[in-house]
Amino acid sequence: MTVRLLPLLALLLLAVVVTSPAARAEPALELRLMTYNLNYGNPSPRTSLDAIEQADVDIVLLQEITREWRAALEQRFAKQYPYRVYRITGHGSAGIATLSKHPITDEQLWSPPARTGAWFPAQRLVIDSPLGTLQILNVHLRPCLDGGSWVKGFMTTPPVRRKEIEAHWKKMDYQLPTIVAGDFNEDASGRAIDYLQHHGMTRVATTGPTTWHYVTHTHGKTHDLLKMDIDHVMIDSHFVATDAHVVDAGTSDHRPVIVTIRPK
Repeated sequence: MTVRLLPLLALLLLAVVVTSPAARAEPALELRLMTYNLNYGNPSPRTSLDAIEQADVDIVLLQEITREWRAALEQRFAKQYPYRVYRITGHGSAGIATLSKHPITDEQLWSPPARTGAWFPAQRLVIDSPLGTLQILNVHLRPCLDGGSWVKGFMTTPPVRRKEIEAHWKKMDYQLPTIVAGDFNEDASGRAIDYLQHHGMTRVATTGPTTWHYVTHTHGKTHDLLKMDIDHVMIDSHFVATDAHVVDAGTSDHRPVIVTIRPK
């Protein structure tokens, strides 16, 4: 009897080894997010739509959304992104939107904070993600423009963005894991970035080309006259970024920023 049982015992032991938790590699929980200013005057929208489709991230945060952009996004992404929220406002560059593969359980449009000099609204979302419930603030902060001058605006608008992000931050739910992302209209040394860093947020550094470039065309050639990293993703202490890169795609003056995050 003992000899006959030996093969059966060996099979049982093998099954235990194969099905034990230690032997199975569980897929790591992660979330892929894109922020992308599409440019309300984008000369070739199809190329930017292609960039979004090919990236196939979990959540897409968009700025400068017009009615025309909304129609194009709905036609292309109704199946790929079942959860979509668009906020179209009066000025062409003020619209904002989010596409998500995961349920958006709450969404609010926050007006430009009064008496700050801010131009555009922000979009605050609560999403039921693979990492659990989290909140995202999709921002489009004041551009470096003052009276039509970029030079003057470079000097006068930094305090505006600082006041703008402070007003939004005070309305956030501090109990929820948080991501702040979008078009900050300032580089990594900017005052809005600094404010969020002092409140526990970390800017995710990216690889690749700059997120924004001002292009000119002369004698049949294209030139990047100006280029800066002004689109950012910031995460709180609940998360760690495992990948972050800028995609050289689309015909907006901004490029898509893609960040992969995991629980810390």
